Amino acid sequence: MYKLRNYQQLTISRIVGAMREGKRAIMVQQPPRTGKTVIMAEIARRATLKGNRVLFVVHRKELVDQARQTFKRNDVDMSLVTMGMVQTLTRHTGTIPKPAVILIDEAHHVLAKSYRRIIDAFPDAVRIMVTATPWRMSGAGFGDVADCLPVSRWAGSSKTAFWHRSGTSARRASRQLDSNLRRTASSTKRPLLTP
Repeated sequence: MYKLRNYQQLTISRIVGAMREGKRAIMVQQPPRTGKTVIMAEIARRATLKGNRVLFVVHRKELVDQARQTFKRNDVDMSLVTMGMVQTLTRHTGTIPKPAVILIDEAHHVLAKSYRRIIDAFPDAVRIMVTATPWRMSGAGFGDVADCLPVSRWAGSSKTAFWHRSGTSARRASRQLDSNLRRTASSTKRPLLTP
């Protein structure tokens, strides 16, 4: 099992905190080489300890192989995990066991139709989307697929810029997001992750 670094523990506690606040679609920013896969493996371990199913989505085969090794090394109950490339999973949403938690790596791709198909197939699942770069070159925001970006050690002041859409000020976009969160936040019947 991996010994988490302090900043990894901090990221996980902020994710858990967001879930306790009722957030169900959490975008997480972690720079390259900070152990994003280790963080997701720890989240998966906690979820499977509670008997919850996990769906892990990536966009390249090498990442599937790497994640599978990391999850196993972190004592994740792999019988409760479905892991695969978005290109495959998007064609098989009808046969995937219903997950309680969806983990998406390289989540800056999440606005693509293939990812949206997976998200839409499991609307009740908590989504934790991890990326080093929570922005799109097109300027499109992630407010349609994520309801929060917990402030991380690296996020700095990019929180409002993250949600920015052309023609909308960052402050107004942030207020709109906060308003939407209050209207749509829902609580879970039981915790999805162990503390």
